[in-house]
Amino acid sequence: MRLPLCAGLASAALFVTSPPIAAQGFAVNEHGTCQMGRAGTGTAAPCPDGSAVLYNPAGLAGMGGWTVSAGLTVIDAFGDFTDDLTGQTTDLTNSLIPVPHVYATYGINAQWAAGVGLFVPYGLGTRWPTTFEGRFSGYDNDLQSFYIQPTLSWKPHPKIAVGAGFDIVIGSVELNQRLDAWELPAPPPAPLGTTLGQLGIPFHTDFANARLKATGATGFGGHFGVLLTPNERFSLGARYLTRVTLDYEGDATFAAVATGIVLPAGNPFGAPAGTTLDQVLQGAGVFTALANGTATTSITMPDQLQVGIAVNATPALMLLADAQWMNWSVFEAITIDFANQLTPDRVIREDYEDTWGFRVGFDWAADDRWTLRGGYLYHQAAAPDQTVTPLLPESARNEFTGGVGLAVSPRFSIDVAYQYIRQDKRRGRVRDPLPGQLPTTALNSGLYSFNANLVGATLTVHF
Repeated sequence: MRLPLCAGLASAALFVTSPPIAAQGFAVNEHGTCQMGRAGTGTAAPCPDGSAVLYNPAGLAGMGGWTVSAGLTVIDAFGDFTDDLTGQTTDLTNSLIPVPHVYATYGINAQWAAGVGLFVPYGLGTRWPTTFEGRFSGYDNDLQSFYIQPTLSWKPHPKIAVGAGFDIVIGSVELNQRLDAWELPAPPPAPLGTTLGQLGIPFHTDFANARLKATGATGFGGHFGVLLTPNERFSLGARYLTRVTLDYEGDATFAAVATGIVLPAGNPFGAPAGTTLDQVLQGAGVFTALANGTATTSITMPDQLQVGIAVNATPALMLLADAQWMNWSVFEAITIDFANQLTPDRVIREDYEDTWGFRVGFDWAADDRWTLRGGYLYHQAAAPDQTVTPLLPESARNEFTGGVGLAVSPRFSIDVAYQYIRQDKRRGRVRDPLPGQLPTTALNSGLYSFNANLVGATLTVHF
């Protein structure tokens, strides 16, 4: 029996994992609490906690001695999908999502500095109940890309600094998805090309659970930065993060799910009354075809460019503005190769679009110990209308931030921040196109909403 394994198993699993956490596509930008408090601005004036490794490596130059910081951003995401036809609303069931960051830097002398950072700039995690119609695209999904960035910074002139380094990327992904008996080809005596749906099996009848998990994918890239300080009141900065391609090889495992369907007499399968659909599928070799095996694919994490300006309006108040471009057009299609010859390979179109994000923020030194921060950012959506799915129900969003920094002593400081994500509601789909077909907006059948609260804290030590 030919088995058209719903493309969603691999297509969705191996290309994304969040609700989108806090940036365009499946990018994440909250990797330093000081930066988070000022809405991610700081390319022209990085925070003094080592996070310049990511936000602008040129900013390390001039930092004396050792600086070590570690922190965590916790994301409380909530959202839902409202079906057009039934009006039923299904809520996300996400638990809290932790996003860690660690930096260590050393000022070698007045001109040279080195550092290393560990963070997760691309990630996703969505949890939907197994009763959700979108479970056939994916109901329990996770993707993470851990970046390790060794960095070197040089200040050849008091007003000019540059920085660069390597990116070592380690990726993992997991997808859990239900398979739909409705679209399976019917066994003889049904005519060739007949589906079980055409024989009366209800749409979205679970018959199996598919789990795809891949770990240890490794890729390499680079990052670069420049910082210009014409005078004490004004600075300009830019940083560039290269794209990185990760090659995944994952384990695909399958488990039968009882359909609960008992066939009556005179059923189109020619089976005796009282036979279950599960027995028919077993006899047709469906579960033999669903043999555990491997699947491979590649995902490209997009390159990104961020530019910024910082102005010291007063000795205590700094105003900042940044713009960020993400090259999401590299995320055009995913080719899935299944080791099981009974599972046809798939090419999945995504057709993401390049995006811009705009940020403004401020730092106000209330006194020698306390610093107050705040900001606002806006992001465009990377996913086109036809690829808004349960895996990534993304839309344009507005975000609001605030934070406080406390210098406990000359060597020790703590930063805390809060961020609220308000995403625009957006129409999307809960089912994948049939094999060989491209996704279109005709499949969109409801409205996704998404919002999130983020709380972060970072401890920094200078010595």
